[in-house]
Amino acid sequence: MPQQTQRNLSRRRFLSASLCAGGAGLGLEDVLRLRSLAAEQGSVAPDTSVIQIWLGGGPSQFETFDPKPLAPVEIRGPYRPIQSKIPGALVCEMMPLTAGVLDKTAIIKSFTHPYDDHFGVMRWCMEGRKEPDKREAYPSVGSIASKFRGPRQPGMPAYVMLAEEPVMHHHLFDAMGPGYLGVSHSPFAVLQNPYPFEFQSDRLRSATSSLEIANDATLDRINDRKSLLAVLDQLPRRLDSNRVQEGLDPFAKLALELITSEKARRAFDLNAESAATRERYGSHRWGQMALLARRLVESGVTFVTLNTAPDCLRWDWHVSITRENRAQPDTGGPNTGMEWSGPPLDRALSALITDLSERELCRNVLLVVWGEFGRTPKINVTGGRDHWPRLGSVLLAGGGLKMGQIIGESSHDGGLPTDRPISPSDVLATLYKHLGIDPRQNAINLQGRPIPLLPDGNVIDELF
Repeated sequence: MPQQTQRNLSRRRFLSASLCAGGAGLGLEDVLRLRSLAAEQGSVAPDTSVIQIWLGGGPSQFETFDPKPLAPVEIRGPYRPIQSKIPGALVCEMMPLTAGVLDKTAIIKSFTHPYDDHFGVMRWCMEGRKEPDKREAYPSVGSIASKFRGPRQPGMPAYVMLAEEPVMHHHLFDAMGPGYLGVSHSPFAVLQNPYPFEFQSDRLRSATSSLEIANDATLDRINDRKSLLAVLDQLPRRLDSNRVQEGLDPFAKLALELITSEKARRAFDLNAESAATRERYGSHRWGQMALLARRLVESGVTFVTLNTAPDCLRWDWHVSITRENRAQPDTGGPNTGMEWSGPPLDRALSALITDLSERELCRNVLLVVWGEFGRTPKINVTGGRDHWPRLGSVLLAGGGLKMGQIIGESSHDGGLPTDRPISPSDVLATLYKHLGIDPRQNAINLQGRPIPLLPDGNVIDELF
């Protein structure tokens, strides 16, 4: 290959890596500034992180963590409840492994709010705005963690999103993206083919090609400083629609070192795990992505989101609770329903909770499993359940918090909270407290106005 062509190719590949890094919270100027400020003030950010498993579409409380065995059949549904490790707490029979580790969790049975729009509530859960100003692009909790905490260890991104490919809805990136914080606080996206359901490690490697680029995109090969500046200076123009910062980050060299990080490549390498560990998580996408999430927080990532559906709606079971047989031409993915989704979630979730405990990560890593709302108490004429924002369930585990408890109570028909109603903003306030971020502080939007990170919401005190 001619030298000039090879140089241009290297620059293009480096630009690709830089774009991925810029969208991964790898911009270091803000991180280093905050660290410097913390050092001056004598404060140290806690060594804490969050894994968020997002059950997009609205998981049923009846078919997960709040079954109602004494209710009429049209309410209780087709599955039996089973006893969990929390005395008196029942879970759906499709979650037997999770039932066995429920003493390591806290279950919120009173998750509630008034809205039944998927994407509006998803943004509330991610951004903390129940009625957002549509003229404003707000940052997600993961992007705020990137901005105000940064990575916990050098050589790692701050915020990673694990998702199925292709991600069909721009709402997902809007809700989980950086908003006015800019592209440097976007999630580092790791994508996995959604069909077939089995995990494909080769597909994961190709999806994380930005890390493979690091094999030859070294500082020695990209040693022309002027060319490097020219490449990096193209980023704002290429991403002008996101109004990213203009010019070169003065810490570009350090950002490049992150791109070439051997530590990051090791963290993303699932082949480093034993066959027994990988089997415990399950040979499917959710299991292996949950294992990857554990590896990432263990290696220094601050916030990981595992999104369970490319269309954000895998848990939206209007037609059948057991097998949602509606056509999915937009994703080409398999059918859903509890027969499809219950076993892999159960295995992945129980393995992750166990692993975090056995590796003593549960002291610092907080796991949250939730969706935008619950489902109707009464099963509809097609055997499914419709949107029901008045009541849902949330699972929390780890974080050094008080586990083995049920927070809130629900009515006998599973339709309303009867004690301790908890909103999406309350869950976010709790995540922020765990991360050591004051949610009442301001960030500066693109117009230079101060915007509170979380305008309302209260910490769930029972956990602390």
